Amino acid sequence: MLRTRLSLGSLALVPLLLLAWGCADKDGNAQTTSDSGSVVPSDIQVIMQRADRARIEGDSTAPVRMVEISDFQCPFCKQYYDQTYARIDSAYIETGKVQYLWISFPNPNHVHSWPAIEASFCAGAVGKFWPMHDLLFQHQEEWANSDTPMTFFEKYAHQLGIDAESYGTCLEEDRPAPLQVRDLTSVTRVGVNGTPFFIIGDSISLEGAAPFDKFKEVIDSLVAVRSKASSKSNSDGSDGGGKPAKKEPAGRSSGGSGTGG
Repeated sequence: MLRTRLSLGSLALVPLLLLAWGCADKDGNAQTTSDSGSVVPSDIQVIMQRADRARIEGDSTAPVRMVEISDFQCPFCKQYYDQTYARIDSAYIETGKVQYLWISFPNPNHVHSWPAIEASFCAGAVGKFWPMHDLLFQHQEEWANSDTPMTFFEKYAHQLGIDAESYGTCLEEDRPAPLQVRDLTSVTRVGVNGTPFFIIGDSISLEGAAPFDKFKEVIDSLVAVRSKASSKSNSDGSDGGGKPAKKEPAGRSSGGSGTGG
């Protein structure tokens, strides 16, 4: 059975990374819809707030929370996206068992990673982080090997119906940069040095592009434990929790102060 114990450093990372969970709306759902149609706002704080909300998907009342620390130019992150992410989405996010948060962690050796993250956050400012996330991974080879990746980011934004002028300005002026710096600072502070890296249920970590079955084992175990604890709490007011486990890294990308591959 795959069980991965978090180091104390990783445990310290959890509250830093979960600040964005507080952006759920009063109905208990992440606010991932657009507040302003297709026009990206000009105010940096508004961009940050909307992009921060938009990268959360799933019901905030889900029994399990899952954080992905990722880099759009990372080959192992694309492997996870291609082979595993959609299955987690359909099996757990769409069914209300998992709420999911994406955190950026660019490898300094990936020269287009930072602008790709900007592309996703500018799209997130109009509620389209996840559609842009999908396009960036699906077409990674296209923009990652280009001398002009912005051309592709703007093309993807056009496909998503985002206003071209405001989106272009968001990219050119690096308006999501404070959110990206916050992500980078939070992750590097505790020594995570590769992507993809996952924190599941605030207590279990997985490193690398692990297959779906490994995630399934961890998530199903946590859902079962927390459902049992919830039932017990409803009957006698007691609490329950899951057990951590030992570390088993899978293929991942690493290097420098960020991620790699």
